[in-house]
Amino acid sequence: MKAPAAVDPRPARHCYKCGREIGPDESICEVCNRAGMATPSATQYHGTIVVAIVAGVALLAVAASLAMRGIGPFRADVVGFEVNQQGAVLATARVTNEGTRAGRAKCQFTARDAAGGELGAVSTVSTQATPGAAVLVPAVIPGAGGQAASVTVSCQ
Repeated sequence: MKAPAAVDPRPARHCYKCGREIGPDESICEVCNRAGMATPSATQYHGTIVVAIVAGVALLAVAASLAMRGIGPFRADVVGFEVNQQGAVLATARVTNEGTRAGRAKCQFTARDAAGGELGAVSTVSTQATPGAAVLVPAVIPGAGGQAASVTVSCQ
């Protein structure tokens, strides 16, 4: 006596081309795959996607590096500062683009007391600076109080 055929408990799938019902281990039906060619496995699909993502990230990194080449470095010097009635420090820096292409600098202004302690800091972005040119960059450092003895600036 023959044992009854075991029924596969996995749900049936559908052919990704035509939608016919196929077995759980198939991806395409016999009608759509007339030549009987083997279909790629899930590992091959996922491997191809991973390679494409890694290649895309690498290409973006190279493109970003090429796009930023020649911009900066930036030299920054504090031109002057004063404390207003609200206790904020109003500072101005001269930022020089020492690179070969025009660009903007991101500058960090820091107000310090007489002992060198930090009272407050703020970041700002300069206007476009052509190669070799200098631009003035203003900044307002709130909450530093009337104790500011110096202001430092660092740009990149």
